[in-house]
Amino acid sequence: MSKIEAVIFDLGRVLVDVDITRGIFGLFDHSSAGDTEEAVSRLMRDPALTAFNIGKLSSEQFWQEMKKKFSLDWDFAKFSKLWCDVFGPMAGMPELVKELSGKVRLGLLSDTDPLHWEYIRKNYPLVSLIKKPTLSYETGFQKPGKEAYLAAVKNTGVEAAKCLYVDDLTENVQGAIKAGLQAVQFTGADALRKEIIKRKILS
Repeated sequence: MSKIEAVIFDLGRVLVDVDITRGIFGLFDHSSAGDTEEAVSRLMRDPALTAFNIGKLSSEQFWQEMKKKFSLDWDFAKFSKLWCDVFGPMAGMPELVKELSGKVRLGLLSDTDPLHWEYIRKNYPLVSLIKKPTLSYETGFQKPGKEAYLAAVKNTGVEAAKCLYVDDLTENVQGAIKAGLQAVQFTGADALRKEIIKRKILS
């Protein structure tokens, strides 16, 4: 196993938490956790969101699509606020990212849109430590497609075999491994720290 020279993070539910009871997700019926998860999953697979995430729709065009889908009587400013009001801090991650900074190259690979990224960039300073983030709306590639991982690898300047990818979703971890990266599934900052120490990235 090659020595790790770069750590590439997923964004949502890794660097920052996501609360599906807040923001636009508050439109869903939260009486059943399973039903809520399925409703959110359907939204995440919606063709309009996919198009938004790969840069095929502008923020304003996406807003119009969501207005129609959910019969929303919101202006763009209100929609933008509620669309982004789903994030929260992920315990332990700002400290861990800061500790890794300077010891290895840091990368970010996220299926995200310009509204979410601008909000994250302004409100979560830890992402400023990642010099060349890889964002789906800029590259046009989404996980678990091989091209997405290779774009992130290129942005670190390190060969794939020496990159460790961190994601909360099993399919994305498997996609990274298929693309030639090392990968680990995120279950929390403490478990990730132990894995990083085990791999001799930190002591």
